[in-house]
Amino acid sequence: MGDNILEMDIVTADGYEIIVSESSNPDLYWAMRGAGQNFGIVTKFRYKIFDYPNGQDIFHATYHFTEDQLEVLFKHLNSLINNGTLPRDVNAYVVLRSKPLISPRPVFVYHFYYFGTTEQASPYTQRILSLKPISISNATFPYKDASHRSFQASVGDPTCAAGISTKTRFPVGLKTYNAITNRKVYDLFEDMITTHPALATSFVQFEAFPMQGVKAVDAASTAYAHRHDDILVAFSTQYFQSTVNAATATKYGRKARQLFIKGASPMRLNAYSNYAMGDETLEEIYGYEPWRLEKLRRLKRKWDAKGRFRFFNPITGY
Repeated sequence: MGDNILEMDIVTADGYEIIVSESSNPDLYWAMRGAGQNFGIVTKFRYKIFDYPNGQDIFHATYHFTEDQLEVLFKHLNSLINNGTLPRDVNAYVVLRSKPLISPRPVFVYHFYYFGTTEQASPYTQRILSLKPISISNATFPYKDASHRSFQASVGDPTCAAGISTKTRFPVGLKTYNAITNRKVYDLFEDMITTHPALATSFVQFEAFPMQGVKAVDAASTAYAHRHDDILVAFSTQYFQSTVNAATATKYGRKARQLFIKGASPMRLNAYSNYAMGDETLEEIYGYEPWRLEKLRRLKRKWDAKGRFRFFNPITGY
């Protein structure tokens, strides 16, 4: 999304309001797109928008798969994602979670989105149906309602309400799914929610979106470093706040993260900043190229030398 920001009005650490764009304070424009929480408060922005490609509706289907279908499911997903060439009208989002009304063991909930009609989505949905999901539902609705209708995760929905529960994520960027790794993560997740019922509403996210537009942007043109990743996974814990719950959630989350890293190629952590737990290194969040952190630290000295903006994935060592 940051690639489509054309201009921002920002309040800096010194209290000044400035315009940031490609032609006005271009160094800060670079930093704000990928590390913006370190540099200022955005009060207004100008954004590039696009016409919806197939009308205003989106087709959404939900399929449930049991653990014995794990390998078949992720083989299908790797074929669909196809080294970062997922068709632009398709989103493939899978969640591992407990759904006792469907199965006594955790299930994979496959959310398939097509930006168009049911008929246009048919070539893809027929492939999914051939995998023999244990339950199916689908609907077509306006694109603007997708978050609410799919996940109850829009403004005003319980998922987004403050103070109901604590959520922590342990993200890892990947190129492809490793079914052996995912089997290990499944076993770990099942052990966590069985042994610790207070964490039973937790879930594991397997996200894939069309990446062609992201990769078309020069990697050096913004502070966002992980454009080469095609998949985002996250072991996501959810619980009512307590010291015991937090410690247990962190223990399992770190184990899962390490499993994903060991099954990846290259075997390293690329952490999506918006999901980051907070215990990652700066390289894992902001990129491994030395010049990136050097530039971010130089800009931090220039725009926020006193470190007023330091509350989320802060840049340090400047």
